Amino acid sequence: MVMADSRFHQSMDHKPSILAAVFRFLGQLVLPGLAFLAVAVLAFLDRDVPVSLIGAARVTGVDLTPGGWFTMAHVWILALFLVANLTGRRYGLPVTLGSLALATGLIAGFWAYATYGDAHVILPAPVLAAVSDTSLCIAVVLSVLTGLLINVVVFDLVRGRPWWKAPLLAPLFGGIAFAALFHGLANDALGGDFGERFVAHLGIVAFATLVMLVIYHALRGMIPPAAGYGGA
Repeated sequence: MVMADSRFHQSMDHKPSILAAVFRFLGQLVLPGLAFLAVAVLAFLDRDVPVSLIGAARVTGVDLTPGGWFTMAHVWILALFLVANLTGRRYGLPVTLGSLALATGLIAGFWAYATYGDAHVILPAPVLAAVSDTSLCIAVVLSVLTGLLINVVVFDLVRGRPWWKAPLLAPLFGGIAFAALFHGLANDALGGDFGERFVAHLGIVAFATLVMLVIYHALRGMIPPAAGYGGA
């Protein structure tokens, strides 16, 4: 009887605490959440930096050269999809969604402070002007968040063997959704023809997806996957 009680109390002592699991989950959100936030800040800071490495390519008479709308900000936005995939590989769906929500909440707080608070005291005029363009801000945020959410869900659904399936399909579907929403919602602000902008952006998304796949493969050895996915 004593031995039975001993085994019972020992098993209760080693039972994982719900509070400890919650704190562990919250702790896992910090690093990827800060990574999302850092890349988003870089995108904002480079919003007016042109990208001059893309040549004047034409396919079937459609100009695939991005216009003034394509800046380094879009390069950083595409990098967010890589951050999402690497986070999904390491921690799985719940942490990826949680870290994305954390970064979004911090950005929303900054936007609210800059728009309705006393941000004019510490922020330069160009920054205030950028965040005050409500329609463009909404277009960017909604398109990026939608694309990332699709990326995260697709990655979780198809990850497994072969390893390349998830990091290939997730940013491709997510990037297409992002491009379609961005050019649709911000159409009046961007100028030019929607079709040409969208086709050009699809070409960029396809190329970026292949680049991200190479980077993902290079980092697989350094970032162990969440359990149960066969190393994907």
